[in-house]
Amino acid sequence: MNGLKRLAFLAGTLVAGTNALAQPKNPTDSPTLREFSRQRIQHQRTLGLALGSYALANIAVGAFSAGRERTETHYFHRMNVYWNVVNLGIAGLGLLGSRNARPEDETLSEAVKRHEGMKRTLLFNTGLDVAYVAGGAYLIERGRNHPDDRARLTGFGKSIIVQGGFLFVFDLVNYALFKRRGDKQQDILLGRTSEGIGLVVPLK
Repeated sequence: MNGLKRLAFLAGTLVAGTNALAQPKNPTDSPTLREFSRQRIQHQRTLGLALGSYALANIAVGAFSAGRERTETHYFHRMNVYWNVVNLGIAGLGLLGSRNARPEDETLSEAVKRHEGMKRTLLFNTGLDVAYVAGGAYLIERGRNHPDDRARLTGFGKSIIVQGGFLFVFDLVNYALFKRRGDKQQDILLGRTSEGIGLVVPLK
């Protein structure tokens, strides 16, 4: 009888030891977590490079094509330059932030918050982009009622519609990419299944 008890004890100890080895000692040391953070930071860097390149191209083309004659085309390219100076600044700040980020230093809570924050920012930006396009359409309509200022209003309006339309597609596509890639990794890290979350992790 004592032999059976000893055998049962040894079997239980072996199972417990195997389960302990299967669990990571510290969630923040998980390679999956580091990869989750690394991919988000890399995506942010790609966003900054893409937006910065687009901005530089628009500034160069706009400065070359504007000309001196105050026509609709002049104002269109002039607004493109103004708009993309701002885009270039935003891209620069994004690149600086991604350069200083260290995926190995992020906790699970921080990584999840930053991932969700990026999605919210991109989704909010798409709403602003729609407002930009509407604002450009308003300027064009206003130009029709102000013949003396039609060239400026129409040129600015068309530029804002083009820039707003580009940003709408840019932000929406990147939101979808963040969600498709990051949400799957996030679900794995949080232990989320089709039946709910198996492990509750405090995010604050």
